[in-house]
Amino acid sequence: MRFFEKFNFKMFVKTYENLDSSAINRLKIDKDVVFVTYQSNIDKEYEFNCENTVEFDEKVSNTLKNKESIGKLLNTSIKEGKLVDITK
Repeated sequence: MRFFEKFNFKMFVKTYENLDSSAINRLKIDKDVVFVTYQSNIDKEYEFNCENTVEFDEKVSNTLKNKESIGKLLNTSIKEGKLVDITK
């Protein structure tokens, strides 16, 4: 059972969909990458490196809980270098 728990932790992926956002359609947070789908083009997924996905996930959760702008959080995180675009 312990092996399964460790294995499961390493496969961490959290998805936020159906967001109440005019800019963001979906966010997927993986181990060290954040995937963003914008409302303007729901067929394209952008990929960002993120050194601390646990912290970013907490910020996303709090932003949604407080009904604040998820687009603003994303934009600020990019400007601060916490999310680095690596989309190919």
